[in-house]
Amino acid sequence: MIDLAPTQQGRDVVLYNLQACEVMGISPPEAQWLHTDFWTQRAHGKPDSGRGEAVIINEPAPMVLRTYCRGGLVRHFSQRRFMYNGLDATRPFRELQLLHTMHKAGLPVPLGLAGRVSRFGLAYEAAILMQQIPRCQEVHQRIQRNAMPNTLWQGMGEVIRRMHDIQVYHHDLNIHNILIDDEDALWLIDFDKCGQKSGHQWKPGNLERLQRSLLKEQAKSASTYYFNDDNWQALLNGYQQPIASSPNSR
Repeated sequence: MIDLAPTQQGRDVVLYNLQACEVMGISPPEAQWLHTDFWTQRAHGKPDSGRGEAVIINEPAPMVLRTYCRGGLVRHFSQRRFMYNGLDATRPFRELQLLHTMHKAGLPVPLGLAGRVSRFGLAYEAAILMQQIPRCQEVHQRIQRNAMPNTLWQGMGEVIRRMHDIQVYHHDLNIHNILIDDEDALWLIDFDKCGQKSGHQWKPGNLERLQRSLLKEQAKSASTYYFNDDNWQALLNGYQQPIASSPNSR
Protein backbone atom coordinates (compact mmCIF):
# COMPACT_ATOMS: atom_id res chain seq x y z
CA MET A 1 0.00 0.00 0.00
CA ILE A 2 1.30 3.42 -0.95
CA ASP A 3 1.13 6.44 1.35
CA LEU A 4 -1.29 8.84 -0.37
CA ALA A 5 -0.22 11.84 1.75
CA PRO A 6 -3.72 13.11 2.61
CA THR A 7 -3.91 16.88 3.00
CA GLN A 8 -6.89 18.81 4.38
CA GLN A 9 -7.83 21.87 2.31
CA GLY A 10 -11.10 23.31 3.63
CA ARG A 11 -13.90 20.81 3.02
CA ASP A 12 -11.63 18.75 0.78
CA VAL A 13 -9.16 16.04 1.69
CA VAL A 14 -6.72 15.68 -1.21
CA LEU A 15 -4.89 12.38 -1.71
CA TYR A 16 -1.56 12.46 -3.55
CA ASN A 17 0.39 9.72 -5.29
CA LEU A 18 3.64 11.68 -5.20
CA GLN A 19 5.55 8.99 -7.12
CA ALA A 20 3.10 9.18 -10.01
CA CYS A 21 3.19 12.99 -10.04
CA GLU A 22 6.98 12.84 -10.28
CA VAL A 23 6.78 10.41 -13.22
CA MET A 24 4.35 12.80 -14.96
CA GLY A 25 6.65 15.76 -14.24
CA ILE A 26 4.05 17.78 -12.34
CA SER A 27 3.90 19.25 -8.85
CA PRO A 28 1.35 17.79 -6.43
CA PRO A 29 -2.01 19.08 -7.76
CA GLU A 30 -3.82 21.90 -6.00
CA ALA A 31 -7.25 21.10 -4.56
CA GLN A 32 -8.96 23.13 -7.30
CA TRP A 33 -7.50 20.76 -9.92
CA LEU A 34 -9.82 18.10 -8.47
CA HIS A 35 -12.96 20.13 -9.27
CA THR A 36 -14.58 19.96 -12.71
CA ASP A 37 -15.49 23.67 -12.79
CA PHE A 38 -11.83 24.69 -12.60
CA TRP A 39 -11.07 22.99 -15.91
CA THR A 40 -14.28 23.56 -17.87
CA GLN A 41 -13.77 27.31 -17.50
CA ARG A 42 -10.37 27.01 -19.19
CA ALA A 43 -9.42 26.32 -22.79
CA HIS A 44 -7.17 23.39 -21.91
CA GLY A 45 -9.93 21.37 -20.23
CA LYS A 46 -13.01 19.96 -21.96
CA PRO A 47 -15.81 17.54 -21.00
CA ASP A 48 -15.48 14.02 -22.35
CA SER A 49 -18.97 12.97 -23.39
CA GLY A 50 -17.81 9.41 -23.95
CA ARG A 51 -16.93 8.43 -20.41
CA GLY A 52 -19.43 9.80 -17.94
CA GLU A 53 -18.52 12.86 -15.86
CA ALA A 54 -14.94 13.21 -17.02
CA VAL A 55 -12.86 16.17 -18.16
CA ILE A 56 -9.95 15.81 -20.58
CA ILE A 57 -7.04 18.07 -19.56
CA ASN A 58 -4.18 18.96 -21.90
CA GLU A 59 -2.08 21.35 -19.79
CA PRO A 60 0.02 21.37 -17.65
CA ALA A 61 0.06 17.64 -18.48
CA PRO A 62 -2.25 15.23 -20.31
CA MET A 63 -4.69 14.15 -17.58
CA VAL A 64 -8.27 13.04 -17.03
CA LEU A 65 -10.42 14.19 -14.11
CA ARG A 66 -13.34 11.89 -13.33
CA THR A 67 -16.07 12.70 -10.83
CA TYR A 68 -17.54 9.65 -9.08
CA CYS A 69 -21.24 9.16 -9.79
CA ARG A 70 -23.79 6.60 -8.72
CA GLY A 71 -25.45 4.25 -11.17
CA GLY A 72 -28.76 2.42 -11.10
CA LEU A 73 -31.97 3.70 -9.52
CA VAL A 74 -30.20 5.25 -6.53
CA ARG A 75 -28.72 7.94 -8.81
CA HIS A 76 -32.16 9.57 -8.96
CA PHE A 77 -31.93 10.30 -5.22
CA SER A 78 -28.22 11.05 -4.83
CA GLN A 79 -26.11 11.15 -7.96
CA ARG A 80 -22.72 12.07 -6.50
CA ARG A 81 -22.87 11.42 -2.76
CA PHE A 82 -21.73 8.28 -0.94
CA MET A 83 -21.81 7.24 2.70
CA TYR A 84 -18.54 8.06 4.47
CA ASN A 85 -17.03 5.10 6.34
CA GLY A 86 -13.47 6.36 6.73
CA LEU A 87 -10.93 7.73 4.28
CA ASP A 88 -9.51 4.33 3.32
CA ALA A 89 -13.00 3.15 2.28
CA THR A 90 -13.61 6.05 -0.16
CA ARG A 91 -13.72 5.52 -3.92
CA PRO A 92 -10.59 7.55 -4.82
CA PHE A 93 -8.48 6.06 -2.02
CA ARG A 94 -9.25 2.52 -3.17
CA GLU A 95 -8.85 3.24 -6.89
CA LEU A 96 -5.54 5.08 -6.42
CA GLN A 97 -4.19 2.17 -4.37
CA LEU A 98 -5.31 -0.35 -6.99
CA LEU A 99 -3.85 1.60 -9.90
CA HIS A 100 -0.55 1.83 -8.04
CA THR A 101 -0.53 -1.94 -7.43
CA MET A 102 -1.29 -2.67 -11.07
CA HIS A 103 1.25 -0.21 -12.40
CA LYS A 104 3.92 -1.74 -10.15
CA ALA A 105 3.04 -5.15 -11.63
CA GLY A 106 3.67 -3.81 -15.12
CA LEU A 107 0.06 -3.71 -16.26
CA PRO A 108 -0.97 -1.13 -18.90
CA VAL A 109 -3.11 1.18 -16.78
CA PRO A 110 -3.08 4.96 -16.36
CA LEU A 111 -1.15 6.49 -13.48
CA GLY A 112 -3.38 7.61 -10.64
CA LEU A 113 -2.19 11.07 -9.63
CA ALA A 114 -4.53 12.41 -6.98
CA GLY A 115 -7.98 12.11 -5.47
CA ARG A 116 -10.44 14.39 -3.70
CA VAL A 117 -12.83 13.54 -0.89
CA SER A 118 -15.27 16.35 0.06
CA ARG A 119 -17.20 15.74 3.28
CA PHE A 120 -20.89 16.64 3.67
CA GLY A 121 -21.86 15.40 7.13
CA LEU A 122 -22.15 11.61 6.94
CA ALA A 123 -21.68 11.65 3.16
CA TYR A 124 -18.94 12.59 0.71
CA GLU A 125 -18.37 13.50 -2.93
CA ALA A 126 -15.20 12.56 -4.74
CA ALA A 127 -13.06 12.75 -7.87
CA ILE A 128 -9.88 11.17 -9.21
CA LEU A 129 -7.16 12.71 -11.39
CA MET A 130 -5.31 10.32 -13.69
CA GLN A 131 -2.84 10.20 -16.53
CA GLN A 132 -4.44 10.59 -19.95
CA ILE A 133 -3.52 7.81 -22.38
CA PRO A 134 -2.46 9.69 -25.52
CA ARG A 135 -3.77 9.04 -29.02
CA CYS A 136 -6.12 6.25 -28.02
CA GLN A 137 -9.68 5.09 -28.59
CA GLU A 138 -11.93 2.41 -27.18
CA VAL A 139 -11.52 -0.99 -28.82
CA HIS A 140 -15.27 -0.70 -29.39
CA GLN A 141 -14.67 2.35 -31.59
CA ARG A 142 -11.87 0.63 -33.47
CA ILE A 143 -13.90 -2.44 -34.41
CA GLN A 144 -16.84 -0.34 -35.51
CA ARG A 145 -14.65 0.78 -38.41
CA ASN A 146 -11.94 -1.83 -38.98
CA ALA A 147 -11.20 -5.45 -38.21
CA MET A 148 -8.41 -6.14 -35.71
CA PRO A 149 -5.97 -8.96 -36.42
CA ASN A 150 -6.22 -11.98 -34.14
CA THR A 151 -2.79 -11.14 -32.73
CA LEU A 152 -4.41 -8.09 -31.07
CA TRP A 153 -7.32 -10.16 -29.77
CA GLN A 154 -4.78 -12.60 -28.36
CA GLY A 155 -2.91 -9.68 -26.79
CA MET A 156 -6.15 -8.55 -25.16
CA GLY A 157 -6.53 -12.00 -23.60
CA GLU A 158 -2.94 -11.85 -22.36
CA VAL A 159 -3.47 -8.46 -20.68
CA ILE A 160 -6.64 -9.67 -18.94
CA ARG A 161 -4.83 -12.82 -17.80
CA ARG A 162 -2.04 -10.70 -16.31
CA MET A 163 -4.64 -8.65 -14.46
CA HIS A 164 -6.27 -11.83 -13.12
CA ASP A 165 -2.88 -13.31 -12.19
CA ILE A 166 -2.51 -10.58 -9.54
CA GLN A 167 -6.12 -11.27 -8.45
CA VAL A 168 -7.60 -8.01 -9.74
CA TYR A 169 -11.33 -8.20 -10.39
CA HIS A 170 -12.63 -5.62 -12.87
CA HIS A 171 -16.18 -4.77 -11.83
CA ASP A 172 -17.07 -3.48 -15.31
CA LEU A 173 -14.89 -5.36 -17.80
CA ASN A 174 -16.45 -4.38 -21.10
CA ILE A 175 -15.23 -3.40 -24.55
CA HIS A 176 -15.50 0.33 -23.71
CA ASN A 177 -12.99 -0.03 -20.86
CA ILE A 178 -10.22 -1.44 -23.03
CA LEU A 179 -8.35 1.18 -25.06
CA ILE A 180 -6.00 0.84 -28.01
CA ASP A 181 -3.49 3.52 -28.93
CA ASP A 182 -2.05 4.44 -32.32
CA GLU A 183 0.80 1.96 -31.79
CA ASP A 184 -1.72 -0.86 -31.17
CA ALA A 185 -0.87 -1.04 -27.47
CA LEU A 186 -3.80 -2.08 -25.27
CA TRP A 187 -4.75 -0.32 -22.04
CA LEU A 188 -7.21 -1.13 -19.24
CA ILE A 189 -9.20 1.69 -17.62
CA ASP A 190 -11.99 2.50 -15.15
CA PHE A 191 -11.18 0.70 -11.88
CA ASP A 192 -13.89 2.25 -9.72
CA LYS A 193 -15.47 -0.45 -7.51
CA CYS A 194 -12.73 -2.90 -8.53
CA GLY A 195 -10.27 -4.65 -6.26
CA GLN A 196 -8.19 -7.72 -5.53
CA LYS A 197 -10.16 -10.89 -4.80
CA SER A 198 -9.01 -14.28 -3.63
CA GLY A 199 -9.77 -17.51 -5.45
CA HIS A 200 -10.33 -18.20 -9.13
CA GLN A 201 -14.05 -18.98 -9.44
CA TRP A 202 -14.93 -15.37 -10.41
CA LYS A 203 -12.50 -15.17 -13.34
CA PRO A 204 -14.57 -16.98 -16.01
CA GLY A 205 -17.51 -14.71 -15.16
CA ASN A 206 -15.31 -11.65 -15.69
CA LEU A 207 -14.45 -12.89 -19.19
CA GLU A 208 -18.10 -13.69 -19.90
CA ARG A 209 -19.00 -10.10 -19.01
CA LEU A 210 -16.60 -8.87 -21.69
CA GLN A 211 -18.05 -11.31 -24.23
CA ARG A 212 -21.60 -10.17 -23.43
CA SER A 213 -20.62 -6.54 -24.00
CA LEU A 214 -19.16 -7.43 -27.41
CA LEU A 215 -22.26 -9.35 -28.44
CA LYS A 216 -24.52 -6.56 -27.17
CA GLU A 217 -22.68 -3.92 -29.18
CA GLN A 218 -22.66 -6.18 -32.22
CA ALA A 219 -26.44 -6.63 -31.98
CA LYS A 220 -26.95 -2.85 -31.64
CA SER A 221 -24.70 -1.96 -34.57
CA ALA A 222 -26.47 -0.69 -37.68
CA SER A 223 -23.45 -1.55 -39.82
CA THR A 224 -20.60 -4.04 -39.73
CA TYR A 225 -19.14 -4.72 -36.30
CA TYR A 226 -15.81 -6.46 -36.69
CA PHE A 227 -16.10 -9.21 -34.11
CA ASN A 228 -16.57 -12.94 -34.66
CA ASP A 229 -16.06 -16.34 -33.02
CA ASP A 230 -12.48 -16.58 -34.29
CA ASN A 231 -11.63 -13.28 -32.58
CA TRP A 232 -13.06 -14.51 -29.28
CA GLN A 233 -11.16 -17.78 -29.56
CA ALA A 234 -7.95 -15.82 -30.18
CA LEU A 235 -8.66 -13.82 -27.01
CA LEU A 236 -9.21 -17.05 -25.05
CA ASN A 237 -5.99 -18.50 -26.47
CA GLY A 238 -4.10 -15.45 -25.21
CA TYR A 239 -5.79 -15.69 -21.82
CA GLN A 240 -4.99 -19.37 -21.40
CA GLN A 241 -1.24 -18.91 -21.75
CA PRO A 242 0.57 -18.00 -18.51
CA ILE A 243 2.13 -14.58 -19.07
CA ALA A 244 5.11 -13.32 -17.07
CA SER A 245 4.64 -9.78 -15.77
CA SER A 246 6.99 -7.23 -17.24
CA PRO A 247 7.80 -3.66 -16.25
CA ASN A 248 5.46 -1.12 -17.81
CA SER A 249 7.62 0.83 -20.19
CA ARG A 250 5.00 3.54 -20.70
